[in-house]
Amino acid sequence: MKKCVDIYSEDGRRIVKGTGCHETRKVSDLKELIRESAKNYGNSPAFKFKDKKGNIVAKSYIDFERDINNLGTALISIGLKDKRIAIIGENRYEWGVAYYSIINGTGVAVPMDKYLPAVEIENLIERGEVEAIFYSPTYRKTMIDISKNNTRIKYYICMEDIDNNGDDKFLSLPHLIKTGQQLVDNNDMSFIECPIDREKMSILLFTSGTTSLAKGVMLSHANIAANVTSITGAIKVYRDDVHLSLLPLHHTFENTIGLAFMVHSGVCVAFSDGIKHVAQNLQEYGISVLVAVPAIIEAMYRKLQSGIEKSGKAKSLNLLIKISEILRSIGIDLRRKLFKSIFDKLGPRLRLVISGAAPLDIDVINGFDKLGLKILQGYGLTETSPVVSTNNDFVNKPGTIGPPLCDIEVAIDNPDENGMGEIMVRGKNVMLGYYGDEDTTKEVLDEKGWLRTGDLGSIDEDGVIKISGRAKSMIVFTNGKKAFPEEYEVLLNDIPYVKDSFAWGNKAPDGDIQVCAKLVVDMDALKSDKNGIPSDEELASMFGEAIKNINANLPKYKIIRYFILTKEDLIKTTTLKIRRPLELEKIKTVLNKANIDMRKANGKFIEKIL
Repeated sequence: MKKCVDIYSEDGRRIVKGTGCHETRKVSDLKELIRESAKNYGNSPAFKFKDKKGNIVAKSYIDFERDINNLGTALISIGLKDKRIAIIGENRYEWGVAYYSIINGTGVAVPMDKYLPAVEIENLIERGEVEAIFYSPTYRKTMIDISKNNTRIKYYICMEDIDNNGDDKFLSLPHLIKTGQQLVDNNDMSFIECPIDREKMSILLFTSGTTSLAKGVMLSHANIAANVTSITGAIKVYRDDVHLSLLPLHHTFENTIGLAFMVHSGVCVAFSDGIKHVAQNLQEYGISVLVAVPAIIEAMYRKLQSGIEKSGKAKSLNLLIKISEILRSIGIDLRRKLFKSIFDKLGPRLRLVISGAAPLDIDVINGFDKLGLKILQGYGLTETSPVVSTNNDFVNKPGTIGPPLCDIEVAIDNPDENGMGEIMVRGKNVMLGYYGDEDTTKEVLDEKGWLRTGDLGSIDEDGVIKISGRAKSMIVFTNGKKAFPEEYEVLLNDIPYVKDSFAWGNKAPDGDIQVCAKLVVDMDALKSDKNGIPSDEELASMFGEAIKNINANLPKYKIIRYFILTKEDLIKTTTLKIRRPLELEKIKTVLNKANIDMRKANGKFIEKIL
């Protein structure tokens, strides 16, 4: 195993610092990133997407830089220098142009979750002191409604051409780019030559949650640039790679890895048509790299396994895998040739998947690996720009989140007898703080630059980190032992016809802590089953037996006691993380209204309890 870390002690803590596994390619700021990419990659395709007729079109690195410079120049010309400017919309080329035109010389970008309702958009406009907003046509009506009473917003800028009906507050991005081009042609260098203050806030990101609870994370050019630099030391991508942009760009996971890192590396970014179209997009764009969350990767694997079972080729495939593994053990790797027919259907060029945001089933990692697809699981937070650690080409331990990235330090605070404690992070990627909230900032950031993540984990002898779960969601039993919902959910999601799951520690009337679960039944899979849809009682019995099998391998105090069923999807963020407090509140509300506890609800569909 290649050594990718240094290990030392400070203030009684064992610290692991990433040293990188590949030579890093340094980035000083994001303006330099765009400029150097245009110079290095020129007319190579930087982005691919479909026009309104469904034709695939491309934009080069030179196009991207020119559009950013023209738009930024126009924004300054209309008085938006040093202002807060929001962006809301689906992933698209114009989103990236708007984002970099703001942070590379105009003001502060405030990316917003595309699923926010109008009232929360308005609240974040106030909290973020936003004075202009870019929006995709999907939000046209919302913006018109907001404009009727909002006095803060000076300009509403649509990402496509519009008829503003004589309202000067409504502008369009294409028109501003043309205006900016004219200004640049007349030697207006106000944006292009504007120096970057690397250390001040350039991005204000609100974390998931209601506006009253969402924290405003302040990030700088230095934060993001440091993280992009560190990622280059862990993940190897090439100029002929094509990345599928699927996760929302307002989230740092996609924004830093899927946009900044890819542009810095000369990789072409193809914009997905949506989660339902992933299979098609993998094929038509020739995708080789995918940044995704476990829910997407696990769905891909289940679909693949289901297809193999239905084809009747499962036995012959397993035999081929055994032969392949024997060959690999003596240094002969024929996986991509042996399983070419599978990749022809999955995505002929797909070679690398980067996973984050939640635990990924080890069986999925190993299963794809045997076929020749590399899955690298990592970890990060918005507060760390976001990547802290990841498995890589040299260190890939399924079930872990890998070693820290280059120049990032990780320590475990107050570890227990098993070495588990709170994960702490230090590095140039750590945020400036929470906007307008010094008290909360001081709670998580100490004077030596250590960030308390709120996640619990441990570090092995090789400096590889294993995450256990969120401290807030940890289940503490009456005997003092601990467990995490995530470890149960990985097991539950493997049960046939379970689409998703949610586990929690339920406090019984006698004070006992019981692990309970909510299973989302995969009705589409049941409908396609040749045996037809079982009755509610049959489903409860089937899932009950599966849970008994899980419990057989668990200590008695950790077993799953009760479960309920649902046909509704869980409440999630746009990166498909379960919103645990809201999901638990929803369950408790239903049970309280019906005046029953989990014992009486066991095995029932929660929709039918009321």
